[in-house]
Amino acid sequence: MMKRLLVALAILTIAGCTRKSDESGQGQFFATANGSVEFQFPAGWFKSKEDNPYDLQCFSKHERMTTGVFLFAKEDLAEDFTARELFEKQIGDLKSKRKNFKVLEEEQKVLLEKKTLTTIVFSGEKGSSKYYYKFTLVEFAENPEMSLVVLQVAIPSYWTKHKPILEEITKSGRVRVGEPREKR
Repeated sequence: MMKRLLVALAILTIAGCTRKSDESGQGQFFATANGSVEFQFPAGWFKSKEDNPYDLQCFSKHERMTTGVFLFAKEDLAEDFTARELFEKQIGDLKSKRKNFKVLEEEQKVLLEKKTLTTIVFSGEKGSSKYYYKFTLVEFAENPEMSLVVLQVAIPSYWTKHKPILEEITKSGRVRVGEPREKR
């Protein structure tokens, strides 16, 4: 009897040490560096351990797709600098570093219950490869003092089949309740 209890306790301890999963066990949540926002990623995606400019960067299992998140506090921006201008600046920065940077999908704005997503998709070339770049400005109704720019990158042969996965990742972004709202 004591042996069973110890085995059960060991299993519960190990289960409690895994990364935070959704109720279905099909994915996990990863938070930005300051812990104020999190996104749900499918099983197999992993958080980058390398130095990078993002507040959160995750890769698909075979690294054919990536999601990078920049978090900005309104108080850190110039008084007359809007979230939209921030979004355009991020797009312009990548455009300056790519060849044949063209709009692939026109801008779309989606209003969800607690946030607004403004998305535009580009194609561009880096070295000998072509990529699709999905930029999304995320504005939270519950925390208008914070804006996110999400950059998702995929190779064209993955785009059609896996685009819904990237969209779901972006839609899953949420402010973590009770977590610190540290600045970038």
